[in-house]
Amino acid sequence: MAKIHEQLSLEGFDAVLARTEDPKERRRVIMAHEAISNEIDAIGYLHAGFCQASLPHRKPKDEQAPWVRNNGRYQLVVRPGILPLRDGTVLDVGVPYGAKARLIMIYLQTEARKTRTPHVDLGPSMSAWLRRLGLAPTGGERGNYKPVREQVLRIARCEFTLRTTTGNSSAEISDQRLIDGIKLWRDDEDAPDLFRTGGEWVRFVRLTSSFFDHLMEHAVPLDEHAIAKLKNSALALDAYVWLVHRLHRLDKQTLVPWHALSQHFGSVSEHRVLAFRLKEALKDVMAVYPDANIEPTSKGLLLRPSAPAVPSNKHSVLRPVTLRG
Repeated sequence: MAKIHEQLSLEGFDAVLARTEDPKERRRVIMAHEAISNEIDAIGYLHAGFCQASLPHRKPKDEQAPWVRNNGRYQLVVRPGILPLRDGTVLDVGVPYGAKARLIMIYLQTEARKTRTPHVDLGPSMSAWLRRLGLAPTGGERGNYKPVREQVLRIARCEFTLRTTTGNSSAEISDQRLIDGIKLWRDDEDAPDLFRTGGEWVRFVRLTSSFFDHLMEHAVPLDEHAIAKLKNSALALDAYVWLVHRLHRLDKQTLVPWHALSQHFGSVSEHRVLAFRLKEALKDVMAVYPDANIEPTSKGLLLRPSAPAVPSNKHSVLRPVTLRG
């Protein structure tokens, strides 16, 4: 991918695109061109722990079982929560999953980090927020309304446990919800099918004070242009945030075996398939993170020290806090 960026710099976008016939490669040329053209003025944030341990890529077969993901010294456990309904019943809510859950996590943490308040406003309407996420609100079955609302409620009601091994005989375990409270808003125009809530939408969320404080100290800056380009692939988003967090911290090249990557990005039992999918996803990641000095090999992924995806002098200026009564 570094070659594409070099070609774009030397020959120009039109010339490179004109001689690129493969549809996938044409898409990557366009992504690389836009990454070069756009100044990194839009910054997103994600807690370092979620850069190292990811959510499920797809809906788990057992909705009520805890989700466990291991990555080196990090272990993430997500336990399903419950949602009280207006009719007095209680619904079991599964764990969040997929690309939209990742976008929501980035959005919530970005807003909290930039505004310096744990209170996050999801917008005056579903449409406004969906557009801010880069998702079209229209389409079949109300477009993204239903899946986005589902993932918001899953994130809001689940409990997260992050175990960090700090040495041969010590570990730190953090047990908490990310969201301390939610304010539901009635959207009468929406179809009342999801969770049988009659169109209730989460308008405001309040991050827990402990998670908010930790986020302010351990937020990893992300290029929002890159996130927008990778928004349809959970695997590509996972690979991007993992590399953004790790590459600029390296002091020497490191080989990460494919079986170890499978523990983080997929399943050990399917590591051969995962290796193929990850190699394809990494081509997209490198298109939007041109400074990522990585090389897929037969044994694993070779990581070399790289410049950060978001230079420190490009970090967004924090917005003023709006107090709510």
